[in-house]
Amino acid sequence: MSYRSGFWSSSAALDWEHGLVAGTGSLGAVLSGTPARHVVHVCHEEFFLPVNSAIPAPRIGERITEVRAALLAGDTDAAAGITSAAAAEDGYDGRLIWTDPFIPVGAISWIPDDPTEESTYRRVGDFTTGRVEAEWMTAAGERSSIALIPDRAGGTLVLELFSTREVAGVLTLDFGPDEQIEGDYPSTDYGVFLTSSEPVFEGGRLTVDVEVDAQALPAFVREHPPSPSQPTGARLDVDVSGGLDPHPVDGGVHMRLPAGVAVRLPIRVQLSGGHVEAAPEVDASHASLFATTSLDLHSGVDDAVSYDDVLRGARTGDADHVLAALELAFASGRHTIISSTGVLPPTLVGIWQGTRRPAWSGDWTQNGNVQHGGVASLVASGTPELFTSYLRALFRHVEDYVENAQRVFGADGWLLPARFDSHGRSNHFATAYPHLYWMAGGAWVLRLAWDQFCATGDLGLLREYAWPLARNVMAFATSVASADEAGILHLAPSYSPENTPANRTNPLAVDATMDVAAFRDATRLSVRIADLLGEHVDRTAWESFADRLPPFRVADDGTFAEWLDPAFDEQLAHRHVSQLYPFWYEEDAAAETPELRAAARETIRRKLDWRDERPWAGQDGHQEMAFGLVGLGLAAARLGDTDSALRCVESLALDFWRPNAVSTHDGDSIFNVDASGGLPAVVIEMLIQSQPGSLRILPALPASWPSGSIRGVRARGGVVIDELMWDADGATLSLALVPGSDAARPGDVVSVTGPGGSLSVDLSHGPRTVRLDRIPQQRQKQPRQTTETKADT
Repeated sequence: MSYRSGFWSSSAALDWEHGLVAGTGSLGAVLSGTPARHVVHVCHEEFFLPVNSAIPAPRIGERITEVRAALLAGDTDAAAGITSAAAAEDGYDGRLIWTDPFIPVGAISWIPDDPTEESTYRRVGDFTTGRVEAEWMTAAGERSSIALIPDRAGGTLVLELFSTREVAGVLTLDFGPDEQIEGDYPSTDYGVFLTSSEPVFEGGRLTVDVEVDAQALPAFVREHPPSPSQPTGARLDVDVSGGLDPHPVDGGVHMRLPAGVAVRLPIRVQLSGGHVEAAPEVDASHASLFATTSLDLHSGVDDAVSYDDVLRGARTGDADHVLAALELAFASGRHTIISSTGVLPPTLVGIWQGTRRPAWSGDWTQNGNVQHGGVASLVASGTPELFTSYLRALFRHVEDYVENAQRVFGADGWLLPARFDSHGRSNHFATAYPHLYWMAGGAWVLRLAWDQFCATGDLGLLREYAWPLARNVMAFATSVASADEAGILHLAPSYSPENTPANRTNPLAVDATMDVAAFRDATRLSVRIADLLGEHVDRTAWESFADRLPPFRVADDGTFAEWLDPAFDEQLAHRHVSQLYPFWYEEDAAAETPELRAAARETIRRKLDWRDERPWAGQDGHQEMAFGLVGLGLAAARLGDTDSALRCVESLALDFWRPNAVSTHDGDSIFNVDASGGLPAVVIEMLIQSQPGSLRILPALPASWPSGSIRGVRARGGVVIDELMWDADGATLSLALVPGSDAARPGDVVSVTGPGGSLSVDLSHGPRTVRLDRIPQQRQKQPRQTTETKADT
């Protein structure tokens, strides 16, 4: 068996979006260029520029009854008009307020005095250590390289230069050239709000400072400044004392590299202004985190084949190369997410950026990107401790969530924003994107926090994060729902991100399926959490709330309805898939009828067919937004729609990955890490599904994966699947309990269902290895052959 531990590419990166990425979780760098000039853009996870307004959410709560009445009467335009008028009365000037941008601190360039003409050039990435490198050879056999080496435990990043001959050159340090990229997001060059110093060489260090120019900010921003804890500047520092005879030149230092000696130049970023949270103590290296989970689909394509050739072969339909592309996407995705998870979770771009015009500000977008992107596979792939970064980031802004709920809905509890970064205020909205009315954010985070607990049994984390979420999500949910004459509770205004009903001119609606499903799920989880922690709650009132929510329905077109009020027509031609929430995590009794499950499968198939009509990115294409495919894939796997799940992961691996081993937002367009976190989650769901006390093995195994193995999956109930191996005859499963996870399950006996049948496995005395033999078609009525052995310990 062979698990992917790295890659190599024969292509060069002519811009940062195609560059190699390295990161410690908090400090990131992306390497691009050619032997004539390589550039390293350096970023820090906390460096969001506070240059957009932090005005509180608009006071719509005083008029929310009017908004609700208009929507219940079917007049969505009137509801949007009331919203805009209320916002204007509260000081909004009509502009769309963007989240604060995530941008690079600076750029390091290495420019040799006499660059050699390379005969070969290749880029190499080691998923195990996190090291990435570009290396080239001349026709005469001289070898040179430039590498980035992260030290997660030490929190440092090193630039390494090497050549078999003595090389002289200039290392420059500056704010970096701005690179315009296309997309539907701000075109502002945020560099106009910054001042940058000239590089300073002193004490063997080269430094450059950047600061927010407060006087350059628009008046609207100055009137509503960000939190004083937000950094307003940064210093990029490179220790060049490892080079020979460094001396200052314009823009940097000139130095010589000794022949045959790797010169290491440590990189450091110091933030200024505000208060930056200290990095948590790390007791795991990049290597140990990456080693937790691995996938082998028996592709037969070895490491001698470049990532470029793997993708080329896969895109022509070669079956072995398709499997290899999946293996590489799984491994590289985990490497990318681990590298960009530190104090804070990965943003849309992880912790990498090479432009001051970031796509969608490079923020945390919570109506899908974070949950089905950056954090989607952290728990299941064996690193549940990294998921806490997301909770840590969110809990910085709890006061804002209280304010959001009160100002927007006149409600109790917490209203989490659809997008956030340096604050949590719901002020990013427009008529076409009424994000401030999206209700499901807190409930979705609660679900993910519960799943972290289910994998670990950590009652401390449950009390610290999940219980405050549960209390405040329920307080909000029960105060925004309104009853009709029959006693049915309705949610209005309600918003299904980021879609508009086919018979309406704006997205405002009643009873978006996602909002209802998330609140029903949150009620179930909140009761469980209260019971576990011994907290007194009005259980009857909470359960009555869930029971009175409107039922899911099959739309007139046979799909699973995106809006539960039949006055709102379906719009299937859209990248979001929020209505499938009931099929992502746990069976919802309200969605388990055969008719509703069939409708959900129809939604998935039609969404995929819509994408395939124009399988490219851009204005005329439908191959957009990787996390939409993740949502489709997760639901398909849980619904047993193996063909659709396979379409999703193959599309992600073939269309949304580049040879630099980093994913994109759309098909080969826009640097983005959503697929990096999402694809492993879908693959795991196809191979192993779990609830506390039960496992389903190979529930959505494609025929094109006839044999393979996966190691280190963390399942609900505090179970770790040390290894699952399968072939044409069945599956062998080695599993154990996570120490200290007793609270996450009803007992130590796990029900395992897989090829050929099911069995109960008692893990109370230690790990077990079990075999489930597949029953041949002609022997289906004969007894199932199942063996169970105690694992070697």
